[in-house]
Amino acid sequence: MATSETQPDEVGATPAAPSTQKTGRALDGVTRVLTDEEFASPGARKMLLEELQRLSDENNLLQPYRDKYHAVDKQLAKLEEKLQTKRSVEIVSGSCIAIGGALIGFALSSQSSPSSLPFGICGGVLLLGGIVAKAIKL
Repeated sequence: MATSETQPDEVGATPAAPSTQKTGRALDGVTRVLTDEEFASPGARKMLLEELQRLSDENNLLQPYRDKYHAVDKQLAKLEEKLQTKRSVEIVSGSCIAIGGALIGFALSSQSSPSSLPFGICGGVLLLGGIVAKAIKL
């Protein structure tokens, strides 16, 4: 059976995204505004201290990841800059090789003309420069 065919019970059905499972907290829906009387109760203080401790533990757990993120982000920026330089060198060397080859081809095709010698020399210099730039790869 082809996957494009719909079954009778699927007509009009919309695909549902898989639900992301959250860590269920019993008091997530409770309003967070406490009056002075509510805050004065020992139960509320204990709950707030427990939440403060949980958040502090989570912060301590995530701190190394933040530091690693910043280190990797800096390294990524450096590598992207190096890659940009490499691309520039590749473009310049490829252009030199192409233009140099074209000039040498033009000079060889019109050997009878004395004015073709400078084109051949320029083409040779560009071709040699392009090859050297590719070999060195700054």
